[in-house]
This record gives sequence, C-alpha cells and structure tokens, in this order.
Amino acid sequence: MKRFTILVATLLVAMSATAQEYYMHYQSASEPQTLLPTGYVRLSRREVILPNVNGYIPYKADLHIHTTYADGVMNVKGRMEEAWSDGLDVIAATEHLSIRPVAGTEGQPTPESAKLKRSAASVKFVEGAKKVADDFGLLVIPGVELTGDAKTQGHFNALFTTDNSVLYDYDAVQSIRNARQQGALIMHNHPGWRHSTLEMTDFEKSIYAEGLVDGIELMNGAYFYPGAFNTAAEHKLFITSNTDIHATTAQQYRENGHLRNMTIIFAKECTLEGIREALEAHRTLAYAFGTLGGEKKLLSEFFEASVTAKKLSVDKKTKRQRVMITNCSSLPYTLRAGKGTPVVLRPLSSTIVTSKVGKPLKYTVLNLWCGAGENLNVTIDAK
Repeated sequence: MKRFTILVATLLVAMSATAQEYYMHYQSASEPQTLLPTGYVRLSRREVILPNVNGYIPYKADLHIHTTYADGVMNVKGRMEEAWSDGLDVIAATEHLSIRPVAGTEGQPTPESAKLKRSAASVKFVEGAKKVADDFGLLVIPGVELTGDAKTQGHFNALFTTDNSVLYDYDAVQSIRNARQQGALIMHNHPGWRHSTLEMTDFEKSIYAEGLVDGIELMNGAYFYPGAFNTAAEHKLFITSNTDIHATTAQQYRENGHLRNMTIIFAKECTLEGIREALEAHRTLAYAFGTLGGEKKLLSEFFEASVTAKKLSVDKKTKRQRVMITNCSSLPYTLRAGKGTPVVLRPLSSTIVTSKVGKPLKYTVLNLWCGAGENLNVTIDAK
C-alpha cells in the first residue's frame, strides 16, 4: 500500500510539471507587457534532402509558375514565400504572354503599344520577384510563358530573358525567335496537353526544325508524358518537371502529403550562370508525385548516391543474409526483384530484406523512369 501511495504521488508531480510546461509563456522582448505562448507559429521550410552527384549540388527548381498578374490565385510575394516553404532554391518567373495571332495582321509590323500591353504581366512578375528574392534566399530566373492555342500551337517558356517588353509579335514564331535573340532557353511546356497523342502540330514541327527548342517538360503538375523522353533524345533537350501552379501548392501538394513538382538541377553554384550551364549540359532530373525521371546515367548515379546497404546477419543453414537498405534522400523508391512483391523504401528511412549470401541485390526501381516504358535497373552491394 505504501509503495502504491508513493507511485501515485510521483505521477501527480510529473503531471503537474507537464501541465506547467504546457501552459508556460515567454515575455516578448519588444513588448514586455505581452506574453508569447510556446505554440507561437512562424513560417517554416520543409527541407528536401538530396545527395550531391559527381561533385554537383542538387538545386530544387520550379521553372513554370503563375501569379495574380495573370490567372493565378497568389501574388508574387506569396509565391516566393510558398516556394521557400516548399524547399525550393530556384524559381522561374514565367507569367503568360499570349502569342495568338491577331486577325488580319499577318505580315504587318507589330505596334509598340501592343507589345507593351501583351507583355505587362510578365514584366511585373519578373520585377516583383527580383525585389523579394533575397528575403527568401531564392534565385529568380527571369522568363515568360509564350502561350498559343493548345491544339494548334502550344505553350513555351522562355528562360533567362533580358527584356520581356519587346518579345511579343503578331507572328507567334517570331515571338519565340525574339526570346532566343535575347539568349533565352526555350522549354516546350506540357507537350501532350489537349492532344490525343504526342504527335507534333505543324507549328511545333516548324520551331523544332528551326532549332528553337532547348528543353521539354516531362512532367507538368499531375501529368507525366513518357513520350517526351523520345522527343528529348531526338532533339537533344533537357528535361524538367514543374508545377505550372495557378492555385496553391498547399491545396495541390502539402495537404495531400506530397512534395511539389521539382526540376532537380545539378550545378556547381546557385547562380544564373551556374543553373544555365547545368540546363545546357542536361544535368536535370524531373520529379512529380513520387516519380523520378531522367537520363539513365544521371538517374543511376543519383540513386547510388541516395541508397546504402549494410549486412546484418547470415543464416549458415539457408545461406541467406539479412540486409538493411537505407534511403538517405527525401524521395521514395519502390524496388522489385524479378516478379516479386515490391519493396517500398520510404524517404529518410531503412528497411530490411533477405537475399542469398554472396550475391548483390538486383532490383527494378518502379518509380524511376529513364525512357518511355523503361524503369531503371539497379544493383545494390551490401557491405
């Protein structure tokens, strides 16, 4: 009975201490008369942990974003705050600039007033983003989305533009040429949007034939276009994955437990020159909703840098070993050996598998794509 009384007393003291801690407040330095609760909430950043590859640093980018300057629901500062909170390092300011031809203007010079009117939104986005970029430690790539009819022309992002106010032209192809003349890189956006296939329109064929395209979206929002692998290989394009966000990433990603779409760019430094060099060298991977795509060599090197394996024990009778596989990245991997049951390797976690002693672990990574219909095959050596 005495022992029971002591135990109850101890629990009451512990509960009392916990209660005091729970209701504890801190005095405000700037306003001494105000007490701040321990639950005071500040903006926080979700860090996305990815490995370096061959000495290159993985920078997380979204190269396709919209704001209230056009048809988005969030202003520029909100977009920058959102990007920082989502773990990004780089954003491209790519507001709409319609390149739909004006009826009856074929072959006529485009008035300066039309150029200024059409380009106003994209100019404001770039200017606004640059003003607040340092507040969030983000790199801003100046750009614009050149948008035409989705079924006959398509949409293209011009990245690294220098003056959006002079890009617009009644001739849609000339608008793209104008951007290229400024040294911009042209990215083909959502190539399958509102198309029944990825077969190019006559307009798309003409700009590809002229060598005006440098990159392509493999993923856009929830859409994945495996056929874009073939286009990228044929025309030597860098590949990307972007949100094309118009709503909020909280609605489309965080509330559902997802990271936002990211183009993972492997560069020496997070500068305009460094990011551009990486894009031109095709050191990019595309990520969306648990799926990662890219050129086979880079994708394989990224996986090898993300995953380690350690032998735990050996059963001498069955000649089988237990191996712990650890995922050191914030991205998931789904592994399957032959036709066996897939093993899900969750972000920043480990799992234990069994295998024959002396033989490496061989898997197909079902959520890693290195071509249309082709998943990455890997070999994991346990140490």
